[in-house]
Amino acid sequence: MPDLLSIYEIHRDEVWELPPKAELIAWSDKTGVEMFRYGDHILGIQGHPEYTKDILLNLIDRLVKLDYIEDSEAEELKKKVEAREPDREAWKRLCISFLKGGL
Repeated sequence: MPDLLSIYEIHRDEVWELPPKAELIAWSDKTGVEMFRYGDHILGIQGHPEYTKDILLNLIDRLVKLDYIEDSEAEELKKKVEAREPDREAWKRLCISFLKGGL
């Protein structure tokens, strides 16, 4: 597992404490529990490794059209999305490794 791995986090939900017997495997200053596993059959990930820039940009546009966010907030969010994209290949390898019992 890499020492540092970025991910899109687009909501305010947060895991504050681990389920009993779960193992913390990633954390950040922002979120104490970024990723955990429960044995070899459950992997909990705080963010969205499946999201791409296109998915997020479309989501932001939908939120504007639904009047859930203001245009100015949407522009700030779009700048953040455009600034960097998580390493989707690293996330793919990590998830496959977990599914194969290697994490």
